Amino acid sequence: MFSILDMINHALGYVNVNVKIKNQIYTLLGAAGNCYLGYVAVRLMQNGSWLRGIIYMLVFLAVIYFLMLNIIYYFTEKKPPFDLSPKIEKLLGGKPKEAIAAEKQAAMGNQNQPYIPANGIFDGQELLPAAVHTSHTEQSNVHQIVDQLQAANIIRLDYGGMSDRDIMQQVRATGEPVPAIGQGIQIPYSQLKLENHKLVIYAGINQIDQLPVGHITRVGLTDVHDAHEDYKLYLASTLITGGIAKIAGRTATIEQPGDYQITAQVAFEDREETTTTPTY
Repeated sequence: MFSILDMINHALGYVNVNVKIKNQIYTLLGAAGNCYLGYVAVRLMQNGSWLRGIIYMLVFLAVIYFLMLNIIYYFTEKKPPFDLSPKIEKLLGGKPKEAIAAEKQAAMGNQNQPYIPANGIFDGQELLPAAVHTSHTEQSNVHQIVDQLQAANIIRLDYGGMSDRDIMQQVRATGEPVPAIGQGIQIPYSQLKLENHKLVIYAGINQIDQLPVGHITRVGLTDVHDAHEDYKLYLASTLITGGIAKIAGRTATIEQPGDYQITAQVAFEDREETTTTPTY
């Protein structure tokens, strides 16, 4: 029985799946193995091996406790009220505060990456997220911009200075990869241009070196053509997210490549309210 569970456990180690799903599978495997342990404990006591049977039964009950914690943690959104694992971890030499620090750092984002409102400051009520489509050529342009930002020491692809242990804790807490670029980097220069009936985003480290990085397909929930017909649209911010990221492996982090994404916000103004401000 335990050999079969060990084979399944090793097989899962070669597959990169969502961390939460993998832990759910491990919890179910642990439950199956613990049921077998309980069966062995009962059989030992029935056959007169009381000492071994009682020891196995105590281990069985202890594992049930930790299985209940895992079930509550990985299968529900609740927090177990009787969780003694932080005290046990501290007793064994661990530092539970590091997990809290990792989550706090994830919430705060990468503070080493500066946020520069290059296109000005807009009223938050006037901003809408824009869906941006990036072609293969434009993806190469984004990589070029990231390389230029690195060369200018504006960004560092160092995971915000997080150690692999911190990254492992964050991935296990969120179930999401940790990108080297952090929560995103504001591109120093960006603007909208109307080209071939498309609102194309040009961006770069400055106006001279600007390159097309994608075109807007939707503003909020509205198709971009309908939005452009009714409103004047202004590019409020352009961020680069994604890229190289680390995921949790069996015993260490695994770095994997990935495409960058362009995240944009658009300010809008009703065309009927003013006719003097230029737009694209």
